[in-house]
Amino acid sequence: MMKKWLWLITLSIVLIGIFSVMELGPKYFGKSYLETTEFKEEYNHFINRLIVLELDPPTSDTEFTVSEDEIEEYRTRYGTLAQQIQSIQDQYNPDIEEALENENDSLVEILTEERDGKIEEIRNNFSDDETVREKIQEEKLRAERVAINEIMNDEANFSSFYSYYVYDLINTETGENFTKGVLNSRPYYEKEYTDAVPLQADNEEMFYTNYNNTDTYLPASNAEFTGTIQIDRELLAASDNGASIIQHSTVKNVLYIMGALAIAGIVLLLTKLRFEQNNFVKMPFYSKWKSWPFEVKAGLLLISAVLALPFGLVGTLSVLDYIYYNDISYFILQTLKYLLLTLLFFVLTILQIVWIVSHYKNTEMVMEEFKNSYFFRSMQMARFAFLKKSIGVQMLILLIVIFFWGFGTLLVIIQQAAIIVWIPATLFIGLPVLLFMMKRFGYLNILMDSTRAIADGSLNEQIPVRGRSPLAQHAIHLNRLKEGVRLSVSEQAKSERLKTELITNVSHDLRTPLTSIITYTDLMKTPDLSTEDRLMYAEILDRKSQRLKTLIEDLFEVSKMASGNMELHRQRVDFTQLKTQAFAEHAEDISSSGLDFRISIPEQPVYIMADGQKWWRVLDNLILNAIKYALPGTRVFASLKETNGEAEFVMKNVTRFELGENTDELFERFKRGDVARQTEGSGLGLAIAQSIVDLHSGKMKIEVDGDLFKVTVSLPSV
Repeated sequence: MMKKWLWLITLSIVLIGIFSVMELGPKYFGKSYLETTEFKEEYNHFINRLIVLELDPPTSDTEFTVSEDEIEEYRTRYGTLAQQIQSIQDQYNPDIEEALENENDSLVEILTEERDGKIEEIRNNFSDDETVREKIQEEKLRAERVAINEIMNDEANFSSFYSYYVYDLINTETGENFTKGVLNSRPYYEKEYTDAVPLQADNEEMFYTNYNNTDTYLPASNAEFTGTIQIDRELLAASDNGASIIQHSTVKNVLYIMGALAIAGIVLLLTKLRFEQNNFVKMPFYSKWKSWPFEVKAGLLLISAVLALPFGLVGTLSVLDYIYYNDISYFILQTLKYLLLTLLFFVLTILQIVWIVSHYKNTEMVMEEFKNSYFFRSMQMARFAFLKKSIGVQMLILLIVIFFWGFGTLLVIIQQAAIIVWIPATLFIGLPVLLFMMKRFGYLNILMDSTRAIADGSLNEQIPVRGRSPLAQHAIHLNRLKEGVRLSVSEQAKSERLKTELITNVSHDLRTPLTSIITYTDLMKTPDLSTEDRLMYAEILDRKSQRLKTLIEDLFEVSKMASGNMELHRQRVDFTQLKTQAFAEHAEDISSSGLDFRISIPEQPVYIMADGQKWWRVLDNLILNAIKYALPGTRVFASLKETNGEAEFVMKNVTRFELGENTDELFERFKRGDVARQTEGSGLGLAIAQSIVDLHSGKMKIEVDGDLFKVTVSLPSV
């Protein structure tokens, strides 16, 4: 159990040690503090300030040159000649007028003299270059004295900060000697300057000032010095900068230790602590981790990696490289704190990497989990924001306007002058866009409420359609959907009613012959029944049995057709001949029906691709339907013709019973024009005919005009 944790800790120590040594090693290994960049920068700063403050302080006797550009800038600093004169007059004239009103002649004289003097001075500035040049030089000299004073005010700080430096130097030009402290034989640092390599300042401006809007550069000293500069050990140890040396030495030792630990860790990982994957996948928390969403696992890995590297390791290196306050115990505590935190996050990061490698066997598995992640699904849905481009563009415009509106509001708080732009932008861009989008969202809420009303069953109220936007198109679609739902509900109610009627009708039509069979069977059981009655009853039983058999067979047949289980044997059939044979077989029934059949047959054969036996059944059912339900003494018209590539068979007759307007219900099973059900029909004839026509991909239509009944059957001809 402990082995896997030792492996994680050891690997983390190895990685921390390697990274630390690689980052800080070149700076510390094999180098003393005197070889560091920090010390070199400190020494260069010391010798420059030493020359300026003690060896060759600047004097205020510099002869400054004045360029033509500087003269022009000085003249026009406060505007043109006319503008400056007007400014002087605006400054003095109100006071002069007030003095005149008060009859204070002496004040008038003084103010007038001052005004005229300043105006004259301004005129001289624009007329005489030499006058302006002298004024500029005076300003530069004043600025130079200010700069020198500021430099010399830093002398006390310089002496205090660099108290551990001692020197003995001679000015090569004047021979003047400068000393501080006592040179000794074992300094911490020493540098000799000779005639060949003298001590001198950098070739840059020594100081810059913008006093009174006058740019002034003090040139660096060109003096040269020979002699010796040392850093005294005892003085350095007592100073604040002594901590830098101690830190350098301490960090170097820490890096040596971390490097040694890294090497020892590598040896352990290669010998005693070899990686065993099973130890990690058997951990109790691993099963919970696997069930987490992909983005959670990726997010935790990213967080732990960031805390381990950019924050943890970088923070540790910062403590080692920069933080030291002359307190070794505080330095060690801070270093240990950061190292332990970094170690913890490294362990967590490595553990998650091991789990990820163990869990995701291949890239396909990674992609599969990623596609099931919330982030991927959100991105997939986000791309549909532009499925309707106008909605996507409006959304982007709204976001952009809100962003710049908020940015502009913040800018107004910071810089009040920006309100000049913010107010018109708000009135003419921000508010109109906001109101437009609120109008859109309001319309969307109306559509959502209307959709809820449809879901609750409210199908009568029309949804308002406003404009031509995608939302308006959605409203149109919702209205269509609502109408479809309303029709579906109506059809469902109709279907339920017809189903009830079907059950009632089939029960009636089956029960009627069955009741007769039971009744006459009981009568035949009478002992003293005569032979004549017995034969009569037997004939009735036979007729009712045949009637029941026909009803059941027709019911099975129409159900089989409706389910699509009927097989068709299509062949080329002469529709004209088939019609002639059908009417010929019913010639006896037609003659006894009292109906006058008018049959129209085309001169040319009309061919169709059909199952001849099934198609004959269609004609048979239509002829029987006319015989049973046509009004006696009336004419029945039957015609066949070929029109626009279709064979069209039409039968028309006057009905015996009133049919009403809903002719579609005549196709329903057990639906009859004889509502009282006193005829011998089963109510399945038209339903069977409709099913056969549908199986042949044909069309069958019924039309009723008053008592005129018309049925049309059409099928593509060949």
